[in-house]
Amino acid sequence: MEHVKQGPVASTDYLTAMAQQVTSVCVVTTSLEGKRYGLTATAFASVCVEPPRLLVCVSKTGSSHNVIVKAGNFCVNLLGGAQGEIAKAFAGLLGKNLDKFAHGRWYEAATGAPILRGAAATFECTLVQTIDQFSHSIFIGEVVGVSHNAQDPLLYGAHQFRTLSDDSSVAVAKVAGTLDI
Repeated sequence: MEHVKQGPVASTDYLTAMAQQVTSVCVVTTSLEGKRYGLTATAFASVCVEPPRLLVCVSKTGSSHNVIVKAGNFCVNLLGGAQGEIAKAFAGLLGKNLDKFAHGRWYEAATGAPILRGAAATFECTLVQTIDQFSHSIFIGEVVGVSHNAQDPLLYGAHQFRTLSDDSSVAVAKVAGTLDI
């Protein structure tokens, strides 16, 4: 049954509705003074193509937030379908005192941010704008380096990690063409 609510929206209702959105899973990384930082994020999108810019939303209470601001750069590592353990590690689901970077193989970008080998795609960014939105900041990054691999991304929706599958019981229509982002 559909539940319609108008007026002030309770945060629990908002979160329940937003859980229905299926989105790509990213690990956002940076480094400062030789120490690496990272978090799992699902709020990530393209902003424009020329110049190439993207956005990622980061909680102000997370340990990486202020470091990204100070470092002035970050890398968005778009995870592949088989990289769920990496997503869990950077989300703190495998333990709080865990060395997150022990999961996966990492190398350093020209910006200094860690890049995940074998990610579906990576976007090295310099921070060009920070927009305050109460509990989170929207970081706008100018993309200065990119890589991509031919693999399906890791997805998250309805409180579960998911992958695309051609053998799914749900028929998937393959559409030719591209979106004008």
